Amino acid sequence: MSEGLDPVTIPKWGIEMTHGTIVAWHKGVGDTVSAGEEIVDIETDKIVNSFEARTAGTLVRILGDVGDELPVGQLIGIIAAGAVADDAIEEFIASHSNLSTAPNEALAAPEPLEASPNTSAAARIAPALRRKLAKAGIDPEQVAGTGPNGRIIKADVDRAIEGGSEDQSSDGRPAGAGAALSGQPLSSQQATVARKLSQAQSTLPLYHVTMEADVEVTLASLLGDTSLNDVIVAAVQQALAAHPELNQTFDGDLTTTVIGHPVAIAVATEGNIVMAPVVQTPSDAGLNELALDARERITRARAGQMTPADQVPAAITVSNLGMYGVTAFTAMVTPPQIMVLSVGAVRRIPVFNEAGEVVARSVMTLTLGSDHRVVNGAQAAGFLKAVVAQLERA
Repeated sequence: MSEGLDPVTIPKWGIEMTHGTIVAWHKGVGDTVSAGEEIVDIETDKIVNSFEARTAGTLVRILGDVGDELPVGQLIGIIAAGAVADDAIEEFIASHSNLSTAPNEALAAPEPLEASPNTSAAARIAPALRRKLAKAGIDPEQVAGTGPNGRIIKADVDRAIEGGSEDQSSDGRPAGAGAALSGQPLSSQQATVARKLSQAQSTLPLYHVTMEADVEVTLASLLGDTSLNDVIVAAVQQALAAHPELNQTFDGDLTTTVIGHPVAIAVATEGNIVMAPVVQTPSDAGLNELALDARERITRARAGQMTPADQVPAAITVSNLGMYGVTAFTAMVTPPQIMVLSVGAVRRIPVFNEAGEVVARSVMTLTLGSDHRVVNGAQAAGFLKAVVAQLERA
């Protein structure tokens, strides 16, 4: 902080975080701010989190608009502890910009864009706002930017969408609809997921083992708000407790023992991103407690409101596509996790009982994917067998 001025910057909340997108400002210029008060929400590749003010004072500048995707370290606001001249604020902005761009290009702020007829709208608008226009069928080239250096800001987008019904092309479609729907880049979250999975696919020696589980008794015993997926998570917890040597993460060099028996659950969101909130109920807790914990975390994930508390380290993720009718599949392990359990749909099939009679039973296919650098074939088979035994237990 310099001369009573405290910078508000895009924070680094994770080791792989390079950018953040401003989702909402809770304070406006001139508002009083208390130390520890939430002033701006920022979306990373996984979560939306709130930035808390470090000091008390007045928010004297906002330098980032809602929807702007900016690098870590970028100055987006300034809090002043007392009265301060505009010249001092401008000097502070200039000095902070110089500091943020010099040492690390990856954290550097983009250079100001010159407003000119040759500057494309794609270069003048944040990805989140560009996607919002695309959903409304509006070409960014048709939107006049009123932000700094002609940048398209949220107010410009809202104004364009509100007036969209008046801007119809000769065939009745919104002007520029065809252009807006082509060549859309991945969102920040999608790009991060793509990068991680591509890296895992090329570097991780992944292999799979598959078993069938007879869940006839389990299905008959479900009560209240508990689901088959809750029982599967509980079974994985018990398997982790029985195989503590597999309850760990691996960063490529070192293994780290996981505290407790947390299990991540793959959750599809409305934005076509798969999140993995981690159920952290103790393995000796009841199924009802686990179901409540899972339901709350899944709800936050689907709403895009996951917090760091939902993402503690875990050794394994459960990915269930059974509700889509998928009978079997192989999901990807997401490092530093070392395993993933792919769950298929429950099927009614004829089987022989102990008396040699053909009866109908409810079975499902479970496929365990493992990082072969840490988990060998016998260990994987033993772990999956323990999961199946839990599911088939009367």
